[in-house]
Amino acid sequence: MALVDSIPMSQPSPNPDGISAFPWGRSERAPPPGQQQGPDAGTRPAEPAVGPWGSYDAAPPPAPLAPVTAVQPIRLSWEKPHGLLGLSVANFLLKIPTLTAYGFWGKTEVRRRVWYAIRVDGEPLEYTGTGRELLVSFITVFLIVLLPALLVSGAVVLMLGPEASGAVQGILYVAFTLLYGIGAYRAQRYRLSRTRWRGIRMYMTGSSWTYGWTYFWTLALLPLTLGWIAPWRTTRLQAMMTRATHLGDRPLGFTASSGPLYGRFIVLWIGCALIALAAIAIVGSTIADISRSGNLARLSQAQQTRFVGVLLVTGLVGYVLYGIVSAWYRARVINHFAAHTHLEGARFKGRATAAGLIWLAVSNAAIVVLSLGVLGPLAQARSTRYLVEHLSLEGDVALAAIRQAPADALPRGEGLAQAFDFDAF
Repeated sequence: MALVDSIPMSQPSPNPDGISAFPWGRSERAPPPGQQQGPDAGTRPAEPAVGPWGSYDAAPPPAPLAPVTAVQPIRLSWEKPHGLLGLSVANFLLKIPTLTAYGFWGKTEVRRRVWYAIRVDGEPLEYTGTGRELLVSFITVFLIVLLPALLVSGAVVLMLGPEASGAVQGILYVAFTLLYGIGAYRAQRYRLSRTRWRGIRMYMTGSSWTYGWTYFWTLALLPLTLGWIAPWRTTRLQAMMTRATHLGDRPLGFTASSGPLYGRFIVLWIGCALIALAAIAIVGSTIADISRSGNLARLSQAQQTRFVGVLLVTGLVGYVLYGIVSAWYRARVINHFAAHTHLEGARFKGRATAAGLIWLAVSNAAIVVLSLGVLGPLAQARSTRYLVEHLSLEGDVALAAIRQAPADALPRGEGLAQAFDFDAF
């Protein structure tokens, strides 16, 4: 299986003078004698230099040009990754004899191909992470976090009895919720540190513990505010992620506020409340009808079938209605955040739609379910493609002025993200 690394990629030629070798770069070399600089170069010969004793045959070398920083628009595009269907099947088959251990290498290869499909100004992104980094990270988290939690939980139950298991599970739930936010931040930091564009590294600053704590206490406020804090919470967490992201030595900016999201959130909140009330009414009516015809503890086969059917249909219809309303809100979130994210003078523009997000969710779910999870990477690539094709960057960026970022010392992968089984792909 050919790795993406083997695909020829355009690379800048080495430049021993330290001068940018990209098409938009500048040159500090003097022009040949007789050739004029500036916009009229090539239209008329340069005038000979005149000294105290008359004109020279060749002018002395001019002083070096002042640094010029060119600005240009940046295009975002998507190129279909090759062989992703076969790669998905191969990854699934190789997980069986390796007891899922090959999944770390399989995920790495999928990312390399998806990253390579994303083109920024015509140049692909490059993913440099390795399967070994992901494996070592997962083993580390398992030994430091998961295994001790299991041992402590089992020891407490053995010493204090089963009645203590509830308290232990509550403490572990609080701890894992905090670690979940930390894992999300570190996973994003790892992926960015292994992302290159034209050889320029991306990286994140900030503290994963600060993000994890913010994730935790804002989540605790959700039930206390009946969910009304959700747009503010989402905006705050997005700001922490975006403002810590850098392309080379240039940080991304984020200026969004949560106010413009509340218009659609009110509709979402009311819609969810009506869906919940309707579901409760339907299920309650079914229970009352069955109870009038017999004992609820001793239902007949027909009554059990009817009750289960009502639950399934009510849940399915409620989920579909929620998906429609929430997609309308999520499209607003994507476009609002994009409009307030900028790289120097250029701003992103989002064109996500509710219909597009609904179709993406339904079709991806069908792909994953019908393939029994084998084609999960294909669904992930489709989600990435949708975002890339519905984002643009408006404005000019001084690409020649972007300098290399310092190397990120993050030695391992995203173990917490894998331990909690989430992947912000």
